[in-house]
Amino acid sequence: MGLSLTQMKTTTKFKLGFLAAMAGLYSCTTNSKGPDYTSTAADNCRVVHISDGDTFDVKCPGHPQERIRIQGYDTPETYYADCAAEKALGDEATAHLRALVRSRPITRIERHGYGKYGRVLARVWLDGEDLADTMVRAGLAARYAGGHRTNWCAVLGE
Repeated sequence: MGLSLTQMKTTTKFKLGFLAAMAGLYSCTTNSKGPDYTSTAADNCRVVHISDGDTFDVKCPGHPQERIRIQGYDTPETYYADCAAEKALGDEATAHLRALVRSRPITRIERHGYGKYGRVLARVWLDGEDLADTMVRAGLAARYAGGHRTNWCAVLGE
């Protein structure tokens, strides 16, 4: 037997209220200011995992491990690439970032809150050089300040 009109209205109001509450929680976790401190070379931060060419996990003494979305550039996707060329360049960007963080010390991390996936947004400097400049100059990234991402397949001719 189905629900009465009153029961349907009550159920719908509950669902809408629940969704509104969840949306409020989501916005608190993704749009909150988040961390805004700066680490310097003296803090001895170290990269403990690299996800892709623009995301890594860092551990700074006295702070919890953080997943950092490096600001200032965007690299091709490696996990959800839209074409083979994007995947290949994304893998190359990831390998290049891995080599950079192994050979050059982190000299500065400026945190600027959280991004939409819960990652800490930060500018990062290795050995005094902005990582965004390094990756763009290497031809493995495009400048990025938010908004629409690069269509890597179109750029790479696929």
